Amino acid sequence: MTDLTSVQIQALVREMDASMRKYRLTKRVNPEKYHELVAYENQTLYESFPTVFEMHIEGKLDATFFEMLKLKHKMEKKELTEDEASRIIGQKLFDRFVAPVIENKPVEKPLSYTDFYKQFSDK
Repeated sequence: MTDLTSVQIQALVREMDASMRKYRLTKRVNPEKYHELVAYENQTLYESFPTVFEMHIEGKLDATFFEMLKLKHKMEKKELTEDEASRIIGQKLFDRFVAPVIENKPVEKPLSYTDFYKQFSDK
């Protein structure tokens, strides 16, 4: 694993946003080249957090990512232990995926990555 802070990880993802916008036309014409170019410009994220990179390039990153970063930030500030953060994540996953099945309710979709950032944009 890497020693990057939660703030640094979020910054890397935001930098990847810029690369994805920069090469958006390439994505339509040549998806493999698009992936290669974005990976090249975002090597730290690609190599250190390949799952985050792949989820983001596939448009699957959502508010869960920010919840995880928030917990990591709290651990960095010694407000939470790794064990406490793990329990919180486990409970969130249970509430999100298991409880709705038990209660026969639809699973709620988390806020998308784009919609998460729209909350903070000037209206």
